[in-house]
Amino acid sequence: MWVGTEFPGDTNEVLKQMQHELYWGMVFRLYSPPRDRYLDACRLVQTDTDLASRLRSMDGFDHRTLQDIHDLIAAWFRFSKDNGGQLRLGETEEAYKDSLAAEWRTFFEEEVGRLSSDDEFARNVLVATAFANADRGYAAEAQLREILKERYAPMKK
Repeated sequence: MWVGTEFPGDTNEVLKQMQHELYWGMVFRLYSPPRDRYLDACRLVQTDTDLASRLRSMDGFDHRTLQDIHDLIAAWFRFSKDNGGQLRLGETEEAYKDSLAAEWRTFFEEEVGRLSSDDEFARNVLVATAFANADRGYAAEAQLREILKERYAPMKK
């Protein structure tokens, strides 16, 4: 995850750092639901595609293919949910960090669930990872960015 400022007022460094620390687990969660959904669908209709074959043969993926997508979701969370780092009365910094981490995980999983139910989004996640560092993968990454930029347009206004 690139830690930076994505919109005016994006100043909660504790939140940004927490998202950075949880990056690896989150980026895997971005990939797994679409992969499982796609492979289940192929089994259901008893078909095999070049994408399904590649996905079954992969034992991992280049995280950079989904890094921008993760970072856009992370920025949206900060934009829509951040209280600016204000601790509640009596709350310790450690409790604040734990609460943020729990909220971020819940939000991310719910948002990925919503996004993954969209066929275009799910397919582009899979193409981006299965065809990393190739024209087909780059095109899917660009499409994913466009999908999220439209979804999160209020963040840029």
